[in-house]
Amino acid sequence: MRKIPFNRQYAVIAVYAFLVILAGSVCIACLANYQVILGIAGRLMGILSPFVWGACLAYLLNPLLKTAERFLNWVSRGKLSRRSRRSFGICITYICAIAILLVLLRIIIPQLAESLRNLIPQVTGWINSIPSLVNELVNRYDLDLELLTQNDTITAIVTRMRQIVTDFASDLTSIIPRLFQLTSSLVGWVLNLLIIVILPVYLLSGKELLYAHVKKLAYALLPKGGVDRLIDLTHSANEIFSGFIIGKIVDSAIIGSICFIFMALFNWPYAMLISVIVGITNIIPYFGPFIGGIPSILLLLIIDVRTAVMFMIFIIILQQIDGNIIGPKILGNSTGLSAFWVIFSITLFSALLGPIGMIIGVPAFAVIYMLVRETAGWLLRRKGMDDATDAYASPFEPIIRKEEKHPKPPKPVKR
Repeated sequence: MRKIPFNRQYAVIAVYAFLVILAGSVCIACLANYQVILGIAGRLMGILSPFVWGACLAYLLNPLLKTAERFLNWVSRGKLSRRSRRSFGICITYICAIAILLVLLRIIIPQLAESLRNLIPQVTGWINSIPSLVNELVNRYDLDLELLTQNDTITAIVTRMRQIVTDFASDLTSIIPRLFQLTSSLVGWVLNLLIIVILPVYLLSGKELLYAHVKKLAYALLPKGGVDRLIDLTHSANEIFSGFIIGKIVDSAIIGSICFIFMALFNWPYAMLISVIVGITNIIPYFGPFIGGIPSILLLLIIDVRTAVMFMIFIIILQQIDGNIIGPKILGNSTGLSAFWVIFSITLFSALLGPIGMIIGVPAFAVIYMLVRETAGWLLRRKGMDDATDAYASPFEPIIRKEEKHPKPPKPVKR
């Protein structure tokens, strides 16, 4: 029997052809059954969501853990072992985080409940005054009442608004009985909450080992040069995310506190409720001040027009101070994105991920922007071309840069 000659080159081509056909078949099957794939992915994300939130919590607690470990090392003068510092540091981190949360809840929750309790009757009274307000406008300006009340539009609007307020008030009063009907859901929620709280302990205690395992697996599967470059990019992405998210949280806490102090000094209503709204929405760049300021102004407008106008002026000044003084001091240029790309990233990620996308959209797009920039620079260098952006600008219209401050020339020395 004649032996078939083995050709290594043809064998490699055959393997690549088989892999391409297999990948194409998988893609076609996924596209043909995309609803099933999306359902499986959604179910999988629902199962893994506690682990995702736990990992996010560990990421947010990691800077606090590093600070605690440095403090323990300074107190013990380097006598504590790394394991002991890590164990005590995690305990201190959780104690500080729980203490901060309890203090905030103890201060914020009662005042929020009081604000909502006072708000519902005032909104109801304002809605009930709409018909008399319309009649007053009709009598004062001699308007056509039949035209205004055609098809009972105003009456229908007032009735609908009353119904909304009534339903909201009834929901508030009946929320406790409904909790007893959701026992099974509550048990699942508690279990997920326990996973979210406990998982960061294991992630933070063994973060170096986890990093080593991931790095080892990457070196085993991928080329060494690519892994080294991927590690550098990961460190850069971590600096962007941690600098932006943690900086924004601190910045928003400062803005919310300033707003509450100022409103309390002038005895404006709903100080805590409005300050919480302003502080939380301030996490969102550019759109945050509008998202938090507009409903707050409308809320004060129900109570007093003069107070609403004064608050509008105050919030504009506060956001200018934040954008030009407080924010740059805390955040710096942590993302490296221009205003256009910031607005683009918020719009894109909010459409994809909702409110969470508005918060993480800027650092996520900054990482994508960095990857594209680094890849383009690497490809240009391989071609022996300049990777500086200025080299590709029009010679007739160069790029406009911010003016750099030149140092003053030294004074001539007298001889």
